[in-house]
Amino acid sequence: MSRNVEDWIEGYLAYTENTEPRETYRRWIAISTLASVLQRKCWLQWGTEIFYPNMYIVLVGPPAARKGTAMRPGKGFLQRLGLAVSADESSRQKLIRSLTDAQAIVELEDGGKMHHCSLTVISTELTVFLGYEDKEFLTMFCKLYDCEDTYVYDTFQRGREEVPNVWVNMQGATTPAQLQAAVPEGFIGSGFTSRVIFVFEEDKEKIVIKPDLSPEQLKLEEALQEDLTKIHTIAGPFQTTPEFDKLYTEWRMSSEETQPFSDPRLEYYLQRRPTHLFKLSMIISASRNSQRIITGDDLHTAIKNLEEVESKMPQVFSGLGSNPLAGVQAKLKRMLRTEKEVSMKDIAKRMESDASHTQLSEAIRSLEQMGLVSLELTKRPPTLVYLGD
Repeated sequence: MSRNVEDWIEGYLAYTENTEPRETYRRWIAISTLASVLQRKCWLQWGTEIFYPNMYIVLVGPPAARKGTAMRPGKGFLQRLGLAVSADESSRQKLIRSLTDAQAIVELEDGGKMHHCSLTVISTELTVFLGYEDKEFLTMFCKLYDCEDTYVYDTFQRGREEVPNVWVNMQGATTPAQLQAAVPEGFIGSGFTSRVIFVFEEDKEKIVIKPDLSPEQLKLEEALQEDLTKIHTIAGPFQTTPEFDKLYTEWRMSSEETQPFSDPRLEYYLQRRPTHLFKLSMIISASRNSQRIITGDDLHTAIKNLEEVESKMPQVFSGLGSNPLAGVQAKLKRMLRTEKEVSMKDIAKRMESDASHTQLSEAIRSLEQMGLVSLELTKRPPTLVYLGD
């Protein structure tokens, strides 16, 4: 089936070029949008394991990072296609009802039929959607991520409910502070957070006074919408090429020997990296054609995209943990990474609502001991200088 655009993700980036969010935000929203249309009707059998192209993608950054702006075009494409998208606020009962209502039947190439319940969650305020320290809701999303053949859920009013062939894709946005408030400590690093691709940016990419679409972009919008309709018709198993198998083997062996993180809160994420990569490779393949064949080039692109966001992922967790000053230290580091040096007078004013004078002093002392900052008392006024991570 021929396409209007050679690569849907790259076309989406060109379509959203005249907006303020950083390219990483826009790229991963394009990835999530493609995942939304592939649904549970697409899969990859890898030995005895089966992978489906659902991903939990969460944009993380301060309020001015333009997370919601990045999400808006992708949601528009899905709404025009008529795909099932959850409400921005929900509950466990409502989510199960939405999953049940989203059930569909698709015909496969071999003449068989597949019955599936596929749903995409889109929430610009993810912590509001998930609730604050709602362990049951987070546990539910952990199970839904694994795409069980039958999801069993007990309710007080309706008793035992079963949803066949569940598939949930998620795209959300939050700030580091909101994430810290919403995720219980026991879920940091394991469970829910290990299943999430956190895309962290500290600010917007540029200033766009008037985000208009050019005539070329308006044509591109039509082409992307038409191609997305075609991508939605893809159904059946994906296959890998020998080049994919060879590159994956090399990557897996290398990643076992050289881990990208030392942060213990990312230990369980590391164990799920292969799963994230298989899912992402299917999406990258579908972005280019409808043949359901994952090539070495697809895997190479998937690795590149994954490693790009992983380079900033530890910053998402910098304010999470049992250390009561972790949030203060994280905010100081974000401030100094951007500005390089800030006077103690300005820091005191900007951190007034976050920490007492004693707590602020302890946080700065801790960062000094880690070699991240230096307090220059000879400057007037005394200034905190960023030394780098």
